[in-house]
Amino acid sequence: MKIILDTNFLMAVTQFKIDVFTQLRGNELYTIDKVVDELVKHSKTKAKKASAAKVALKLVESKGLKVLLSKENDTDTALLEYSKNGYCIATQDRLLLDQIKKSGSKAIYIRQKKYLLIK
Repeated sequence: MKIILDTNFLMAVTQFKIDVFTQLRGNELYTIDKVVDELVKHSKTKAKKASAAKVALKLVESKGLKVLLSKENDTDTALLEYSKNGYCIATQDRLLLDQIKKSGSKAIYIRQKKYLLIK
C-alpha cells in the first residue's frame, strides 16, 4: 500500500513515542512537499511543537521517505487529492479524516496513543 504521512501524524510519532515505521513495514511510505514545509516552519518556532517537528524532519530523512510534489496551495487539499488517486493518508486531523472517508478513500490514524487503525 502507498501511504502518505501527514504533518501531525509525523509529529505524533514523537509525542506518543510509538514506532509506526515498524507497524507500517512492507508499505511504500511517502510525504508531500507541503508537509515538509510545515515541519520546517514549526521547527523554527519556540513552541512546544518545535522539538517534535525537528524530530519529524529527521525521521523523514532517516527513514528515506519519498517527498511527492503537490500542485495545490493547501496541504489538506493536496492530501485529499492524493487520497483520491489511491494513496492512503496517515493523519491525526479529524476534519481531513472525515473528508477522506467521504471520498471513499483510506486513511490511517493513531488510536489510544499506541495503535494504528485504517479507516
